[in-house]
Amino acid sequence: MKRQRALYHHTIQPMAELAVRLTVLVVVLVMVASSAQATQQYMDRLPVVNPYLCLTCHTVENPSGGDSTLNPFGTDFEINGRVWDYHLANLNSDGDGCLNGVEIGDSDGDGVADGNVTEQAGNPGVVDNCGSGSLVDEKTWDALKAMFDGR
Repeated sequence: MKRQRALYHHTIQPMAELAVRLTVLVVVLVMVASSAQATQQYMDRLPVVNPYLCLTCHTVENPSGGDSTLNPFGTDFEINGRVWDYHLANLNSDGDGCLNGVEIGDSDGDGVADGNVTEQAGNPGVVDNCGSGSLVDEKTWDALKAMFDGR
């Protein structure tokens, strides 16, 4: 009996502890990987995500299983079924006076960036960040000027 206990304490118990530690490590890695994968999957549903990327919806630059807190826009996006549409575009999630669609760069919420927009004008999840970029792209502005110049 003493020999069996010694065998257990010196061989089986350390192996069992190692197995538990490895299992915990695998679970943590899967959670982190799936969180990053989910974030990319949801970013692909927005017409424009640069330059804010994950910060469009999250409060941290690199969300993970440990910290993936959503900002106000991320919360509205989640409530809306993680769908970008007219309804979400016409909300002002962060309360800064700019509609989400204007900040994202798709003012009508049809899933297509406005004109030649390639970057968000502001972050729809951050208060007082309406953006400093032009809300009208250069091509549209040229067309407007041409209407008034009689060209």
